[in-house]
Amino acid sequence: MNSRQWWNGRWSRLVRRDVFVRNAAGDRWQVELRRGGPDGRVRTRTFDSRAAAVEWVESTVLDPGSGWREV
Repeated sequence: MNSRQWWNGRWSRLVRRDVFVRNAAGDRWQVELRRGGPDGRVRTRTFDSRAAAVEWVESTVLDPGSGWREV
């Protein structure tokens, strides 16, 4: 599997959060943090490997007790 996606389980645009890990180009991986659904605010961060990107997401972004789930 190349890409991964998580969301916080909330449908309301005001509180919805999505996180994507995608191949950016070659061996570069990008984490996209989206707030507010498809038309919301987006921040990105680039990593040298998929493993580093996923590790950062799991250790920094996802709070296991707040309803995050992988899509």
